[in-house]
Amino acid sequence: MSRAYVMEDIIAETVESSAAKNVKIEMDSLAKKFLVRKKEIVAFHNVSLKIHEGEFWCFVGPSGCGKTTLLRVLAGLETPTSGTLAIHRNNPEKPLNSMVFQEYAIFPWMTVWDNIAYGLKNRKVEQAIIQRNVSEYVEKMGLQKFVKAYPHQLSGGMKQRVSIARAFANDAEILLMDEPFASLDEQNRMILQQELLQIWENNKKTVVFITHSIGEAIFLSDHIMVMTGHPGEIKDVLDVKLPRPRNMTELRSKPVFNILFSNIWSEIKEEVTR
Repeated sequence: MSRAYVMEDIIAETVESSAAKNVKIEMDSLAKKFLVRKKEIVAFHNVSLKIHEGEFWCFVGPSGCGKTTLLRVLAGLETPTSGTLAIHRNNPEKPLNSMVFQEYAIFPWMTVWDNIAYGLKNRKVEQAIIQRNVSEYVEKMGLQKFVKAYPHQLSGGMKQRVSIARAFANDAEILLMDEPFASLDEQNRMILQQELLQIWENNKKTVVFITHSIGEAIFLSDHIMVMTGHPGEIKDVLDVKLPRPRNMTELRSKPVFNILFSNIWSEIKEEVTR
């Protein structure tokens, strides 16, 4: 019989063996169902995947295929209905994950500095570490002039910079990102994609990133999981064997980028038309 793990079970299952020491997230036949008006709705099912330490994964697929629900299960915000999920924890003193949402999920009554420091303060981290971490990501996200500003004084791009800075500053083992650039204009989107990669290349956190943009997925990731239409399951897994560091403008001119883009689009289009 399959078993669904709640977050306490996930943490309890993280005694690291030598055989699996590089595996960060393991999913085996994972599924999530909802009961809506006495009718069972399958969000996703039969998801089996291994994500290794320090990898950058993007999940793509048609709208409604269960990408966000799967990410919420990984975050512990939803409980899987069946299957198994294990997340291998390295440092119990650090948070297991930090999540960046599509919406600007920052506190309107807090300054930029206090928003970025929130997770660290909530964990009662030493003041010196808070100062160091917040200062580092304020600088990396170009927020030096805005540390005393409030969210209503910021543009959409700046608000999302704060969200990303907070996620990195909190120093979680895994970063979960749900279409964080979807609401931005193309210019800000490309700038933040590049800045996200520069930060990630310095610390190599394990990242799971949801996007509808095929180009974004290719630019950012090591691996791309393509999901079928509803109910979602794995249609394909592709390796992005493009050298790093990457530049979006240069990347788009490479034949391998366009071949990969075309292959992913064909798979998604097949699901949408089906």
